[in-house]
Amino acid sequence: MNNLIIKASSLLILFCSIVAANNAQAETKDKSKPKTSTVVFSVTEMGCGTDRKMVETALYRKKGVKTVKIEGETITVTYVTSKVKPEDLKEVIENTGTCEDPNAKVHKVKIKTD
Repeated sequence: MNNLIIKASSLLILFCSIVAANNAQAETKDKSKPKTSTVVFSVTEMGCGTDRKMVETALYRKKGVKTVKIEGETITVTYVTSKVKPEDLKEVIENTGTCEDPNAKVHKVKIKTD
């Protein structure tokens, strides 16, 4: 009788271990990389390199921004779609000043792609 109880207990422990391992695998699959997207903006009044650096810094401060690339008056931003929207990024750019006047709101932004 005791031998039967020990075998049943061992089988129960084995079963619980298998279930726990399967649950751990399922949780790992659920933690996949967040979905990202890229948006391209056309921006006016990007005067000097300092202006570009100010805009780049402001964008990186926004939660969800992964990469920022500024070439002339084109800004390409890769972002996590669940954390930030293109309209939020547009607002950040438009509310960033210039090296001459950090409070100026001179940048006009158009979204080129979504």
